Amino acid sequence: MSVQQTTSARLSDVVVHSLIETERFGQRYAVSGEAAPRTVELEALGSDYRATGYTTREQADDIGRLLELGPGSVLLDIGAGCGWPGLYLATTLGCSVVSVDPIMEGCSAALDRIGSDDLGPRALALLGTGEQLPIRSGSIDAIVHADVMC
Repeated sequence: MSVQQTTSARLSDVVVHSLIETERFGQRYAVSGEAAPRTVELEALGSDYRATGYTTREQADDIGRLLELGPGSVLLDIGAGCGWPGLYLATTLGCSVVSVDPIMEGCSAALDRIGSDDLGPRALALLGTGEQLPIRSGSIDAIVHADVMC
């Protein structure tokens, strides 16, 4: 097998793995809104944002404090999933947030939360990755990527 064939075969494995991971996370987001997972999340993490990670409310509060977030600041939450902790920080600290996730079900859940938390124009949920962001340089004050495998 040539180097080119070997490389193509390896890249094919990456694409298949990526599709499997996308489907797996889509399924996790779909069930995260059910009563049992939300009850467990509230008890274990102190939040009910349909989180698929492990950042506690106390840790999220620390993130907001360390990043000095408040009214007028803009937070970019990469790999935001359903919106935790970015939407929580927008709600509690008054900052604006741009939530970015590559999984449609995560973005959809984040949009639902933006509506239920009445965040209006202070929050956006975008489908995308951290590698290609549709964001103007200099428009973000802080970045968080909690529970994201980089």
